[in-house]
Amino acid sequence: MYSRVPLPTDNIYKFYALFGLVIILFSFSSLIYVNKATNDLVFETLIKEESLKSLKELSAIQKAELAIIQRKYEIAMSDKNFYLVACSLFAAAGCYLAFYGFKHWHTKLQPLQDEIIELTIQKLKKELGVNLSNKEIKSD
Repeated sequence: MYSRVPLPTDNIYKFYALFGLVIILFSFSSLIYVNKATNDLVFETLIKEESLKSLKELSAIQKAELAIIQRKYEIAMSDKNFYLVACSLFAAAGCYLAFYGFKHWHTKLQPLQDEIIELTIQKLKKELGVNLSNKEIKSD
């Protein structure tokens, strides 16, 4: 499979910046997904838990099911906290990488590239000026 989007291999800082942005997007989408999935699980378990608690007398099986539901809720909340911290750390690393890449790209490489372009334009103007003056002489 061929990639239609060319990777920025001409400039390592550009790669850092864009890769940092990808990490940020991935982290935020993961945060949203983890939050939604955990909320769905929590709502489901709370409904089951409350329906079991509403019964006056619980059988041994129902008590075991209630304990499992409560443990499932605790695990879901613990996992949610872990994933939120992990995704936040990835987002922070992505922000640092993007900032580092854009800063160095803008302050170190872009001025050099601008200068190269300006010198190339001046050189071409001089060459065209010489060529135009030669053509004018030849055509006279």
